[in-house]
Amino acid sequence: MKSLFLFLVLSLVLISGCINSQENTQDTVKNPVITNDVPTNPQTSEVKTFKITTGNLKFTMNGVQFPDLKVKLGDKVRIEVTNEQGIHDFTLDEFNVATTQLKTGNSDFVEFTADKKGTFEYYCSVGTHRQMGMKGKFIVE
Repeated sequence: MKSLFLFLVLSLVLISGCINSQENTQDTVKNPVITNDVPTNPQTSEVKTFKITTGNLKFTMNGVQFPDLKVKLGDKVRIEVTNEQGIHDFTLDEFNVATTQLKTGNSDFVEFTADKKGTFEYYCSVGTHRQMGMKGKFIVE
């Protein structure tokens, strides 16, 4: 009788251990840990690039003279400028960027983050080029 009682007690201990083990496993499955590895602002990981040519008192991109350059707030921006004629530069005061003054055949670029909304004027700061109409719009939405 003692051995039957001891057997029953040991069996109950083993069974309760298995039940607790299964409950812990089920809790883990019911409440999995979820992590978010996606960047919070995916826009900032890519650079918005514009390739502009200058010459004869104009800015040109993809055949369009004085193009509007549009980006979204927070975008990283790269503006590559190649001069085809004369001496020109690219200046955007509100973002404190300007290329060097470029002689024919030379190139330069500026990079910055579009950290304020609005419509801003880019222009050539050489001589009176700006006053003569060498300017365009940089738009941050």
